[in-house]
Amino acid sequence: QNLVFAFNSMTRTERFTKRTFTLPLLARSLGAVVWHLPVLAMALVRPSVPRALREQVMLGVNSVNGCRYCSWAHTGRALAHGVNLDELVDLLDTGTLGKLAERDATAILFAQNFADTIRQPTAEARAALAHRFTAYEVRELTAYIHAIYLGSLCGNSADAWLFRLSGRKVDAGHPVAEALGALLAAPVLAIGWLLSRISRPQAMEKL
Repeated sequence: QNLVFAFNSMTRTERFTKRTFTLPLLARSLGAVVWHLPVLAMALVRPSVPRALREQVMLGVNSVNGCRYCSWAHTGRALAHGVNLDELVDLLDTGTLGKLAERDATAILFAQNFADTIRQPTAEARAALAHRFTAYEVRELTAYIHAIYLGSLCGNSADAWLFRLSGRKVDAGHPVAEALGALLAAPVLAIGWLLSRISRPQAMEKL
C-alpha cells in the first residue's frame, strides 16, 4: 500500500468527518510550532528522549486526529526504531501497558489527551508528565506533540479539499483555514508521495 492508493480510496469515502483547522486553531498551532523550533532543532542533533518514544508520542496524537499521511510516515519510523505496534495500539485503545514502561506510557497517553482535548490537556495529564520526565524532556516531548498536531491537521485539511474537489461535501468544514493548512502541507506531502513510490512500510494500517 502506498499514498497513491490512499488518495484513490479516500475519494470513495461517503463522508469526511476528520478534524481539520479553524482559523484560530491554525494560528495557535502554527505559533506553537514556531515557538518550539529551537527545541525541535536541538532534538534533531541531540534528542533527550529516545527516538522510539518520539514516534510513539506522535502516533498517540495521530490516533485521535487520524491523518493518513502521518500514519504512513510515523508507523514506518516507529517500526524502524523497534516499536511494537500491537502494544502501542492496546495502550491507546484500552490503556493496557503490556510491556511498555509506565514512563513511556505516560508520555504517549499525554499526547493522546492533548489531541483529544484540542490542545488543552488536563491538569492530571500535565502533572503525570512532569512527574516522570525532566523539565527539558517535557519541553522536547511538547515540541514533538505540537509539531505532529500541526502536521496531522494540515494533512486532514488537504484531504478535506481533495474531498470537495471530488464533488462531495465536508461536514462542518472551514474552507479558508483548510486551504491554508493544505498549502502548508503541500511540500511535505509531495516528498511523502515520492517516498511512497519506493518505500512500503509494513503494518501501515495498524493505527
